[in-house]
Amino acid sequence: MLKVALAFVCIVAFTPSTRCQVEQIQAVIAGIVSPQHAAEINAVLAAQPNVVMSRTDMHSKNLLIHALPECTLDVAAINALIHPFGVNARCFKRERLVPGQFKHLDPQSCGSGPIQNR
Repeated sequence: MLKVALAFVCIVAFTPSTRCQVEQIQAVIAGIVSPQHAAEINAVLAAQPNVVMSRTDMHSKNLLIHALPECTLDVAAINALIHPFGVNARCFKRERLVPGQFKHLDPQSCGSGPIQNR
């Protein structure tokens, strides 16, 4: 389903001469207390410019965002957006999306401070 949605965004949002290169942003979100809390955080992140899809999971503490390259979200921007919810992002990772190669980040081996890959 997600692959179909990404393909649709690429077809509708871009001219034939433009390549659709969606990037995957991942982080661990420390401090999530309920599914509703995760949903509120996700709503703010999903509403950001050039974000195609956002998912915040309470159980795994993982954040997954699919974004266009023009998206300016980095660990500092994400932390500024989610700070009012009493949470923070760490182990930030941003790379080109490769379908089928998603792997959760481990909150316990992540450390306590933000680590930025890009």
